[in-house]
Amino acid sequence: MATLTANKNYLQPTGFRILINRQNYPNAEYFAQTVSHPGANVPAVEVPSLRVRSVPIAGDKINYSDLQIDFLLDEDLVVYREMHTWLERIVNDGQVNSSQSVGNVPIPTFADITLMVLTSHNNDNVKFRYKDCVPTDIGSIQMSATSSDVNYITFTTSFRFSTFEIV
Repeated sequence: MATLTANKNYLQPTGFRILINRQNYPNAEYFAQTVSHPGANVPAVEVPSLRVRSVPIAGDKINYSDLQIDFLLDEDLVVYREMHTWLERIVNDGQVNSSQSVGNVPIPTFADITLMVLTSHNNDNVKFRYKDCVPTDIGSIQMSATSSDVNYITFTTSFRFSTFEIV
């Protein structure tokens, strides 16, 4: 039987941190602005029935949508370059050259991403660990000479992953 929580503090939208392999993506953690934890669904299997609409039965696998992270774009495009290089490395996997390795050790194409949810006192509370992440989409960068306010530019990167766990 489930018990009522003793913690009555609401989750704050700014109460998170991101951690992606610091050796290969050191700027991603600092420039992450928003994170969209993926939704999940279990598609129903439709069983045909006479004279009645088909009857849905619970499916046998969970489908997760993509993990999406919006990154703040710096003037040197450091985070954008990190994400774009990661995409290139996925496409060119197996073709190790000096830009894709540290010494003679190739940089892996998969990385775990950890979303740390913070308490109201900014302490780590709950962690979502997404396993074997790969970027699948880097969003466009929109620049506009007609903007009257200073709105800093962000871009979205979508990641696929094998599974996630709540720690």
